[in-house]
Amino acid sequence: MLKTAVNVWRWRRFVGAVARRELKARYAGSTLGAAWTILEPAVQFGLYLTVFSYFLGMRFEGNATVGSFGFFLLGGMIPFGAFQEAAVRAVGLARSQAGLVRHINAPLEVLLAGSLVAIFARHAVALVLATGLAAVWGTVAWAQLPWLVVGVVLLCAGAWGLALFLVPAGAFLPDLNQVVGSASTVMFFLTPVVYPLDQLPAGAARWMAFNPLVGLLDTFRAVLVGSRIVPAHLAVTAVAALVLVVAGGAVFEKRAAAVPDIV
Repeated sequence: MLKTAVNVWRWRRFVGAVARRELKARYAGSTLGAAWTILEPAVQFGLYLTVFSYFLGMRFEGNATVGSFGFFLLGGMIPFGAFQEAAVRAVGLARSQAGLVRHINAPLEVLLAGSLVAIFARHAVALVLATGLAAVWGTVAWAQLPWLVVGVVLLCAGAWGLALFLVPAGAFLPDLNQVVGSASTVMFFLTPVVYPLDQLPAGAARWMAFNPLVGLLDTFRAVLVGSRIVPAHLAVTAVAALVLVVAGGAVFEKRAAAVPDIV
């Protein structure tokens, strides 16, 4: 795990180059180019705030754990979307970038880091935009801003650890790409992204406390709508992130060297 971190730092300029390349490739051929990094979430957020705050979310308005339902929804979708995209990208990285994996001198973890930086950069823009809109709306709890920092750290750590496991696993198991895609869809509905946790039956809510994404979403919503942090949820998230980093790093260091021969 230490070797992986050292390689990423040593090749940090190449990590930045990979991230820029992926961002440019995403909007290649479009007239507005990188401007879509802002325009895409702006359009989505406008729809969410209109539809969910004024129509579908009206029954949740006034709930102390929800506040404005539109921003409650954004506080769930931004971190979940970043985590989901990182996992899906990681599991298919070796095969989709087979030429680079086989022929360039850079370590595999450097390619992975560049891809994740590009993903997190786009979602960071979405987060800044959502926070700005929430400030205008008057729902931001500035006193809880440190929790957002905690959430971003846990998100990056957990996604990085899972990605380290999925890169070699995806190279050895081609069907894992479809499995991860389907599993992420299941996790979306098993995580309180689009519904408040206190709306679930008591039994389901107790089991939901073991979902490590719940504490992560709490940290983002603590700032956007002022919802409270549940220490038990946050502890589960922190432990899960640590386990992912340690286990993912161990698997990666053991199997990464064989990936170029597989793809």
